[in-house]
Amino acid sequence: MSSKITVRAYSRAADGHSHSHHQVLLPVRGYIDLTLEGEAATVSYGDCVVIPAGCYHEFRAREDFRFLVIDVDELPSALMLLASPILALDAATHQYVSFMEAQLEHSVTDEMEENMLGLLFELLSRQCHSSKMDVRIKNVVQYMHQDIAKNHSIEELAQVACLSATQFKHLFSKEVQLSPLKYLAKLRMEKARTLLTNTDMPISRIAEEVGFSNPSSFTRSFSGYFAATPKSFRLQN
Repeated sequence: MSSKITVRAYSRAADGHSHSHHQVLLPVRGYIDLTLEGEAATVSYGDCVVIPAGCYHEFRAREDFRFLVIDVDELPSALMLLASPILALDAATHQYVSFMEAQLEHSVTDEMEENMLGLLFELLSRQCHSSKMDVRIKNVVQYMHQDIAKNHSIEELAQVACLSATQFKHLFSKEVQLSPLKYLAKLRMEKARTLLTNTDMPISRIAEEVGFSNPSSFTRSFSGYFAATPKSFRLQN
């Protein structure tokens, strides 16, 4: 096994086991009571559960419970070092899990599944890192994720952080390792890449989804980021 994403449902019957691979659970409907190495918890939509290989866990659904299960041989280091096995998803990752569920209702290729999983782990790893961020910058990052199509200004983002524009730019670059506008551009290009790879959405619509009113401007930006036009990137992937 390298990686596998499946959609599963649990009944109310209790069960317990361990396995030789790592597992990530992403509830999309209902509640489930879990016991991980003797620690009890209840998880639901919006949570992420990381179960390391060899960890015995028991579970019982309170109601019809549906969730995404990711079985992998290797996990990103950020997920292996979590202080708690349960992580509350931020808005961006929450939305992406919903997107994954919708995609998995249809036939997906191994390459599509690999791309979806890669982006999910990138989002989760970034969220683990952001938990150590200065809370003012963390608030701005979450604010940007809520609407990446918006033309956020430095002044607007600085107000969200309750800092002057100069203080904000310095602190954001220190915490995120990118300037605010370069980070926004990165978010937009990553979302565009995902939409090009995993959907049949017209390129003009993708441009709008990531904040470009002019498809030509989107093509120039995308080409500068990925060294390929959106059309050629889609054909290659």
